[in-house]
Amino acid sequence: MEKRHSVKLVSASFNEQSGTGILEYGVRLAKTLLAQKCNFDFYIHSILKGNILRVPKKLYKSWDTSKDIKVPDIVHYMDPGFIAADAIFRRFRLRKSKVVVTLHDLDMFNKVRGGLKLATKYSNIFAILKKPGPAVLTPFAILIRSFTTKYVINHASKFICVSEKTRDEVIRQFNIIPDRCAVVYPIVGKEFKPARAKKPHSKFVVGHFSSYLPNKNAGALISAFKKTKSKNIELHLYGGALPFKINDDKRIKYFGFFPTQKSPAIFNSFDVFVFPSAWEGFGMPIMEAKRCKIPVITYAGAELPDIVKRNTLQFKNEAHLTRLLEQMAWTNVNVEKAYKDTLHCQENYVAKQMINLYTGLLDEK
Repeated sequence: MEKRHSVKLVSASFNEQSGTGILEYGVRLAKTLLAQKCNFDFYIHSILKGNILRVPKKLYKSWDTSKDIKVPDIVHYMDPGFIAADAIFRRFRLRKSKVVVTLHDLDMFNKVRGGLKLATKYSNIFAILKKPGPAVLTPFAILIRSFTTKYVINHASKFICVSEKTRDEVIRQFNIIPDRCAVVYPIVGKEFKPARAKKPHSKFVVGHFSSYLPNKNAGALISAFKKTKSKNIELHLYGGALPFKINDDKRIKYFGFFPTQKSPAIFNSFDVFVFPSAWEGFGMPIMEAKRCKIPVITYAGAELPDIVKRNTLQFKNEAHLTRLLEQMAWTNVNVEKAYKDTLHCQENYVAKQMINLYTGLLDEK
């Protein structure tokens, strides 16, 4: 009889309506792995119980119901900073466990720490909600996270990088052995698919949603859109608290926070999805839009993984974006090619990669 092994998946929260990309990454991976038939038993562990992001109760659904296991064969952290990597790997409890950590990006080193004011804004995850909670991620917490990430990079058994870009940065900046890094893309669920029949609307809809944090560069999109002259186009904004003035243009509509399960329908309501972010560890919304066969516009100067950025229409500056919108240039995007970019983000494909990675890790001496 084949020996069974245990893997504990650890995240700050497995709330399905978290509203943040990193937590959503953990939810999708956990759901996928729990559904697999293999010689691994998967357990999930939420470090912070309850509704940590103050999502409206009607949207909140916790599914963290699995039993705990004290010393699993493998512990997989969904991010290196989750509560100081769960008190630095629960050092006195997990000495016999292999530790795997997903690295989404090195922004804490390369982008955020460049300015304290920016760091505070960038790290306030509560800003994604229409009614923000307290700014608990202070500059002190940023320093703690930076220290934790360094510790993780020096001591974890294996890293899962969400892109080749992140892997190359980790290897270059920390001089680690390439074999310790594996690239596994985040999951784009099968619920993201083209609508069978798009509902007709009288105007073309330019869509965007994000947390509206500084790196999202949403101000460039809003400014560029306001300079368009067509009355036959609208900009629909979703997501976090909006820090920009839009009431001077009736063509711009803000819909606020939305439940995760509505994401596919929202994508399919757009004629084009604009994601002007300056940098991302991955850029999941772009891949979700591609999966729905919605053309995407991105910023040409953005630091995005190649698989995410390719097969998108790219703007150079605000004036260029204005022209692209006025000319409806997105109709030239090959959405079929863009769709193929997402095939390596399918649930079963990612699950197979993860199981092979866990198996190989346990075979190492």
